[in-house]
Order: sequence, then C-alpha cells, then structure tokens
Amino acid sequence: MRTVLREPRRLVSSALAIILGVAFTCATLILGSSLSRSYTDQVAGRVGDASVVVTGSALSPATVKAIGTVPGVTATRPLVEYGTMVGTPEFYVQIVTLPASGKTTVVQGRLPAATGEVVINDDLAQVGHLSVGDKLPWKEGSGDTIVGIVKPGSAATSSTAIPLVLAPDATALRLSGGNYALVMVSGNNPDALVASIKALPGISTDKASVATAADWTAKKVAAYTNNTSVTTYVLLIFGVIAFFVAALVISNTFSILVAQNTRRLALLRCLGASRAQTFRQVLSEAFLTAAVAGLIGLGVGWGLVSLLPLLAPSVFGAEAMTPDAVALIAPWLAGVVVTVAAAALPARAATRVPPLAALRPDLAPASGRAIGAFRTTMGILTFVAGGAGLVAAAVIGKETGVLIGVVAGVLNFAGVLLLGPWWIPAAAAALGRPFRGHIVGQLAGENTRRTPRRAAATAGALLIGTTLVSMVLTGAAIANTTIQDTVDRRHPVEILIYGDVTSQLTQRVAAVKGVAAAVDATVADGTVEANGKSTQVMAIGLTTAQATTLGWASAENLAPDEIAMGSSTIANGATVNLTIGGRAIPLRARIVPQAAMTAVNPAVLSTPGAETSKVMLVKPTADANPATLLGDIGTALDGASVTITSAHAEREMIAQSFAAVLAVVLGLLGVSVLISLVGVGNTLGLSVLERRRETALLRALGLDASAVKRLLGGEALLLGGVASVAGVLLGIGYGIAGMEAMLGKETAVTIGIPYAQLLLLIGLTLGLAWIASVLPAGRAASVSPATALAQE
Repeated sequence: MRTVLREPRRLVSSALAIILGVAFTCATLILGSSLSRSYTDQVAGRVGDASVVVTGSALSPATVKAIGTVPGVTATRPLVEYGTMVGTPEFYVQIVTLPASGKTTVVQGRLPAATGEVVINDDLAQVGHLSVGDKLPWKEGSGDTIVGIVKPGSAATSSTAIPLVLAPDATALRLSGGNYALVMVSGNNPDALVASIKALPGISTDKASVATAADWTAKKVAAYTNNTSVTTYVLLIFGVIAFFVAALVISNTFSILVAQNTRRLALLRCLGASRAQTFRQVLSEAFLTAAVAGLIGLGVGWGLVSLLPLLAPSVFGAEAMTPDAVALIAPWLAGVVVTVAAAALPARAATRVPPLAALRPDLAPASGRAIGAFRTTMGILTFVAGGAGLVAAAVIGKETGVLIGVVAGVLNFAGVLLLGPWWIPAAAAALGRPFRGHIVGQLAGENTRRTPRRAAATAGALLIGTTLVSMVLTGAAIANTTIQDTVDRRHPVEILIYGDVTSQLTQRVAAVKGVAAAVDATVADGTVEANGKSTQVMAIGLTTAQATTLGWASAENLAPDEIAMGSSTIANGATVNLTIGGRAIPLRARIVPQAAMTAVNPAVLSTPGAETSKVMLVKPTADANPATLLGDIGTALDGASVTITSAHAEREMIAQSFAAVLAVVLGLLGVSVLISLVGVGNTLGLSVLERRRETALLRALGLDASAVKRLLGGEALLLGGVASVAGVLLGIGYGIAGMEAMLGKETAVTIGIPYAQLLLLIGLTLGLAWIASVLPAGRAASVSPATALAQE
C-alpha cells in the first residue's frame, strides 16, 4: 500500500526537522562526554607517573624534603600554583611551575634560561597587553622578564584558559612567597604512602591533604564532570525544544498528507484494507522517514563536533571526540519516537476515512471548524494553571521557584497552542482588516478563518521560535540591567586610587576629560564584628558634601555613630563594632544591599592609634570611555606612586559574559527557529496542494499568477505578524517571570525591555514568514486552471 511515499518529496520538510533535532542532540551528547574526557586527560597529564598527591595552601620546601625521605618514595615533584593580582588596573594571574618536560610548546620567543626569566600564555599576553621582552607589572617591582609566549601542556596546569605565568622552580617559588601548592609523589603502594605522609609533622602544620593519585584525579574529574553535566543538561533542553517544534511540523505534515490522500485511503478500504492496516501503514511510513533522517542527523551532529578540535584545540582534543553508544543511539531513538508519536493522531484520522469517500467527487476541502469542547477546556485549564504557576514561581524564587517556573511556562504555552485555532485566525483577521479593500487582502484574511487549524499550525511553528528568542532577549536584558545595578551598589565610586594621594593629584585628576568628580578622603583598615563574626573592611571617611559630589547617596548625612556597609546577615540599624587601631567603636549599621565599600563619618577615623592613609575617589561622566579615561588618568598622575583600581573590569567581564552566553543561546535557539521556518514552508506548501482546485478556480475567474503569489505571501505575512507580536508579548512575560524566579530572592530585579531588539525580531519573523511562502506561492501560481479543474 503506497499513500504518502508515492511522492517522497512531500516528506522532505519532516525529514529535515528530524535531521536537525537528532544532529543537535547527538552533538550535545558528544560534546559533554568529550569535555569530560579532555579534562580527564589534562588532569592525568598533570599527575604524570605520581602515585600520591599532596595538596595545601602553603607547602614549605622543608615539608617537601621531609616527604622525600618517607620510605617507599622514589621521587617528588613540587609544583607552585599561586594566584595574585597584577597591573594597573589590576587583573588576575596564576603563577605555575614550568614543567621540565611535557607538551608545553613555545609559540613565540624561547624558554627561560636564567633567573628572573619567565614565559606567559596567550591569555595573559592579551589581557595584560604584554609581549616578549616586557617586564611583568608586579607591585613590588618589575624584575622578571618575559622571554616567551607558550601554549601550556597538561603537565603544567589543568586550567589553561586563564592568564598564566610559567617559571622555573626557583623563580616560581620566589613569586609565590616561598611555598608550593602541590607535591606529586612517586612510589609503590600508594595507600601505605598516604598513611606515612599523613604522619609527618609538617603535613598537619601546613594544613595539607594527602590522597592517592587515583582518588585525587577522580575527585577533580567528578567536580568538573558535574559542571559539564549541568552544561549538557541545559543544552539538552534546547534539544527537547527542537524535537518539540519538529513534532509539530511532522504532525502537520502527516495530517495534511492524510487529508490529501483521502480518496486513495478510501479506495484501499474498499479493496479490503482494515483500519489496523491503515494505521500501521501511516506509522510505518513515519518510522521509515525517521529512521533514515535520524541516521543522516547522526552524521551531521558528529561531523559538526569533529570540527571543534580545529576551532579550539586547547580545549578539545581530537582523540576525545569519539562518540559513545549513548550519543549515537539515544538521539536516533528520540527522533524515531517523536516522529511516530507525532504521526499517531494523523494515522488515527486515516483509519476513520469511510470506504464510500472513494466514490465521492474530489471537492475542495470544506471550511474547517476550530476545536472541540474537550480541547478548548484543556487549553483554558493549562493556560490558567500555567499563568498561576509563573506567578507562584516569581514569589517563591530560588531552585524550587525556577523548577516550578519551567513547568508552569510549558503548561501556559501549551494552553496557548491548544487554543490557537480560536485566537490565531481571529487575530489574523483583525490584523488584515486594513487590507480588506483589496481582493487579494480580503481573500488572504478569509483563508485564515476558513481553515483555523491550518492557520494555527502555520502560525504556531513561528510562534514557538519567536517566543523563545524574545524570552531569552528579555531575560538577558533584565539580568544584565539587574546585575549592572548591583555593580553600581557594590561600587558606588567607579575608580579608586591608593598610595601617595595629595590634593594636587586630586585636582589634576578632576581636570581630566571624562571625570565628573574626584575627591580625596581618609581611609583606615579595620574589622567589623557582628553576630559573632568579623569582617575585614576598608573604612572610608566621607563628609556629606563629598558623598553628594560623588553621587554616593547611601553615604550622605552619616552621623558620628553610624556606618554604611553591605551585609546580608546584619539588620539595618543593628549595632556593630568597628575595630580600628586596637579600639572597638560601637556604630549603627546603615545597610546598603550588595555594597562592597564601607563609609563612615570622618570623625570615626580620628581614633587614637588608627593608621590612616589617603584614597582618591573618582566618578566618571556617563559618556566616558572607560579604557580611554583610565589612560588619561594615568597620564595625569605622571608617574606618581599610586595604584588604580576600577570597577570597569567587573562591568566588562559581565558584559562580555552576557554577550557570549546570549550569542550561544540564540545560536542554539536558531536550530528551533530553522525548524519553525521549515514548518511554515511545509504547511504552506502542502496547503497549496490541498487547495489546488480552489486556486485553479480563482485563476479561471481572472486572478493572475502575481495575484496568487501575493495571496499566499499575504497569508504568510498575516500569520507571521500574529506569531511575532504574540510571541514577543509571551516572551516578555516569560522572561520577567523567569528572572524574578532566578534573581528575585537574591536582589532587586530591574526590569529592562530590549525594545529595539524585539522590534528587529518582529521584522525578521515577518521576513522569514514571507521567504517561507515564496516557493509554495510559485508552485500555486504555476497551476494551470484547466489541468487543476480536470477530474483526477
């Protein structure tokens, strides 16, 4: 029995949707497993042939020497791993021991050959704007010369994507303050060595931990694998979204194909085919389509992941890109199950075709009804329940709220789709009302109402992609605005300058273009004690006039017995003790959420014995370029012995992180949008075949080919307009609810709507809808009236 497969081209769109879903899921699973294998290889390379690993924050050379004397120890390899801040403004670097052997390769320059020579990795060269021949910008001097830029191997570090300074043992030990962080111990019987090393007096003194190399490696890999698993799960969510969209495309395809093959199905029923045979035939065609397309999808997914070692060789090793059985079998099975499940309802509809339908004339499809009472009721219930769940998620927050929000969002959106045949044609008719004065515009609007299910299927595919993208854009804008506001609270003053600060220097800095205000204030290091806990702070003495000049409202009008500070455990107005110069001063806390700076009345710092110094606080203008401003301030300081710190680095890091995450997420959602586009083209294309006689009749009544193209294009634009506007509105709501659930309990959420991006999204959606209609419209326009009206 051949029904659909007699014209396989009609299944191309469904096959493409399956290929994309399977390829995405396959690539995600291979990526997750390859990241774990790559990190395992890196950690194993760090361990080398060691059988025991000793770790600690400050392992002294004496302790390393004592470890070497333990019976059974054949060799020790002490390693420096020390993090510090360098430069002006400051940035983080990690100092590690340059291994005597391994896979560390020289990219530029050479390896160190004398004391005071070091090499760096490319990350440090870029962040610090350093090159071969430069001096490292240590605070205590610049005596170490960069003689090369290297690509670190696994023997040097298991974290290569951070700024690194690699130095021979003696130099690295000096830079770390004379202590090691790890000791790789070689020898037989690791368990016995662990017990013997733990018994050494120096181990307890240095607060070290001892473990077999196998246990230490497993623990490191387990911690990393957990992070990798989270990433994999997040990516798989997008895979589920892709399959969900694919299921809609497949279901719509088979529904229309079954409707188009009504006479053939009825004729087979007349010849003796049973309902069960008809059902199995449709499902078998769905299975065969999914099986073949799934295999192609596996090849595409594996091929894409295989390119990663070429794009990021430092992270992905070519040997780690071999897929396991799960990465190949699970996506293929998912594609088959989703396809067969999506085709089940159309297959059931095929069994209801009566044999007498084969004897009826092949009339144009009648106007479709919307949906029945059961689907309407379910749609209303899921929509309302999902909306209530989103509100609850925003109130509850944290992990529970996020989980509730995900489930509620799915329910709410499911309700929107279930009710689609009711509201989508009505919205399309309202949107097309201005064009009803033209025959083509009138026909386009009427067609969406005559076949509400087909209209809902066409718009629904685009609605999913538009909603997801607008939700991500809104969520990213809210998160970025909220976190930037948090940075403002943490750093009410953007730039701090420490050291030999004088009033003359302050005046020079205040005159720099881009500086709104600059004041010098007295500071003192102290300790805040409250609730049995103590916290180190730098107390800044500010007058109300200075605070007003800087725009630091939280530090205005500070009484002599008051302190403005950030804390999540101290109540506003509670009494705390600020210890300065050995004297505890009771003060009332003025809590500023998330603030990283502490301010007091200048009188507080006049405590006898307090060691005070000067700090310059600089407020930039709103339009100042941070990089240019820091350079100009450095010029104005003219070699003064000062250190500049800026919150710009934190802002830039947040901005870059959000930009990177947003690009990745939008790229992943692009898979779903592409499948949605395929679905729109597929539905319109099949509707052209379904309305072949109707189109021929319009042509016979005088509608020319260009008008037919405009008719199909108009329908696509109407439905695209409905999908884009509704999707943006839903996306904004879901984005706000999601951010309230994720951040609302931790900080005050600042609503920021990316209007320009959302308007661009609406324009792109309309463009994609029109593009999807081009080929179907061309086929419709090429229909010969005489041929189409002829009896088949």
